[in-house]
Amino acid sequence: MGRVLVDRFVSFAGMIDDLDAELAVVTKWIGGQFLLASPYLSDGNFFRSIVYMVRHDAEGAFGVVINRPSNQSLDEAFTDLLGRKPKRHDNIYLGGPVSGPLLVLHDIEGLGEPAAWIDGTNDEGLSGIWITADEDHLRAVVDRVDAQAKFVVQYSGWGPSQLDRELEAGGWLVAPCDRSILFGQREDSWETVLKRLGHEIMATVVSKKIPHDPQWN
Repeated sequence: MGRVLVDRFVSFAGMIDDLDAELAVVTKWIGGQFLLASPYLSDGNFFRSIVYMVRHDAEGAFGVVINRPSNQSLDEAFTDLLGRKPKRHDNIYLGGPVSGPLLVLHDIEGLGEPAAWIDGTNDEGLSGIWITADEDHLRAVVDRVDAQAKFVVQYSGWGPSQLDRELEAGGWLVAPCDRSILFGQREDSWETVLKRLGHEIMATVVSKKIPHDPQWN
């Protein structure tokens, strides 16, 4: 009986190792996906944060937090610049701890640069998400009430291999980008993505077949 239990444990452990290997391949480069702060992440800059990853490759990583609204709105930022109130009245979000210009993630094709580098390569707009910090582009988007957009100031950045080490240490989780979360204003977006990711992980584990053995009954 003891030998059987050991064999079954080794088989189960091997299954988990296979799953880990599959996840490692999937998440090697995570441009265009969500980086979700683990509940165990101690960095206060990213407490319960969702980072939209614009780029992740051998040179480092760049993204913006998309669920931390500031106290500033587009009205305050653009009324003087435009000489009138903009047609949009969105909050401006804090994209991370690194100082940077105001930028916007949006779905207006061709305005700015594609906001996803998949497997280290620019996706040429296939994701349908674009990014720009150009002043003329910003002026245009603040009046496009028909567009999906999120305005962000500051950003999150990592040096070569820095994010990879943090991922290996369990500080972050990776989830598919959900445009309703990316462009939405839900206060519970972190909890929503975390629960959804948990269901997906459990479904993946359950779908792995373990050979039946009557002695487990």
